[in-house]
Formats: sequence, C-alpha cells, structure tokens
Amino acid sequence: MERTAASPFHPLPADKWQWRPSPVPGQIVYVTTRDADGEVNLAPKSWVSMAAFRGPIIGFGCSEQHQTCVNATATGRFTLNFPTARQAERAAEVADAPRESRLAVAGLTLEESRVGGVPHLLECPAYADCSLTRTVRFDGGEAYLFGKIDLLAMHEELLRLPTKDAYARLAPAFFCEPGVVGELRVGDEGE
Repeated sequence: MERTAASPFHPLPADKWQWRPSPVPGQIVYVTTRDADGEVNLAPKSWVSMAAFRGPIIGFGCSEQHQTCVNATATGRFTLNFPTARQAERAAEVADAPRESRLAVAGLTLEESRVGGVPHLLECPAYADCSLTRTVRFDGGEAYLFGKIDLLAMHEELLRLPTKDAYARLAPAFFCEPGVVGELRVGDEGE
C-alpha cells in the first residue's frame, strides 16, 4: 500500500511524564484510607477508572510505597471521593503536605462511613465506599487497586437536576501533566 501523504502522528516517549500534551488525562479523586491504628489518610490520585459493571468494580493506581496503598491492602478498604474542579485545585498542595495536615490543606471535612468502611469527604459531591478485591503490582513499585463499590452516594440535590446540569455541578477535574488541570465541559451534541 502506497502512502501519498505523511502521517500526522508523531510517536511519544514511553515515559508518561514526557507526554506534552497528554492524550490520557486522569480524573482527580481524593482517596481516603485508614491505617491499622484508625488514623485516616487523605491522598489525591488521578488514575481512576471503572473496571467492571458487575460488582461494580472501580480501581485506581498508585505507588506501592504510598500510605494509600499500604492502608488499603492492610485493611481491605478505601473510599474514592469525587471532588469538583474547584475542590481539586489544591490537589498538588494536598499531596505535598504532611499526612496530618492534608485535610486542613484541602479544606474538606470527614464524615464516617455508612457501611463500616473508610470516612468520606462531606463537601465532595459524590463518593464510592469500596472493599478491595484485587491488587495488581507492576515493575517500578506501582500498583493498581481494584475495589467493589459497596456504596456509591451523591449529594441529593444533584439527583433532582436535569442530567446536563448535574454533570456541570459534579464538575470533575482531570490531571493532564504537572501544573495542568482540565475540567469536564458539558455541552450540547454537535457543539
């Protein structure tokens, strides 16, 4: 097969940190976990995805050395909190803060779980309280944690809004690369 024009594609390096711009942004979530002593840890993560409808199963990626992974694998529980773009603006500061200061830096409040899991963040418009089902480990000390959603809850006011308005109020944020965060734009088809 003959090529008549040059391909518009340029290969990117295998290192995700070199992808500028990144074609694979990750939704920013705040993960809450509890250690064996009952202390709650809050950490922003940006590799989260639904994995299976039946369960349902959701997962997120992180370093095996992070307290989030240590706690979730030790206790079998984690909660994914879905902040608005405004609530996620401080995610980098939260990640850099000492563990005991992260909640204050985020400006968010813990509320205890309804199903005996890990506390969730009251101000975030939605959360998924999960039980760990599987941990997949990768080279370089990275892991992907899969969990069954035991309870998915959303601020009640969102459930009364038209679909487009509800998504606009959920206002999820996406990590593109260090220093670049994007937002979901809800518009009409064909815009």
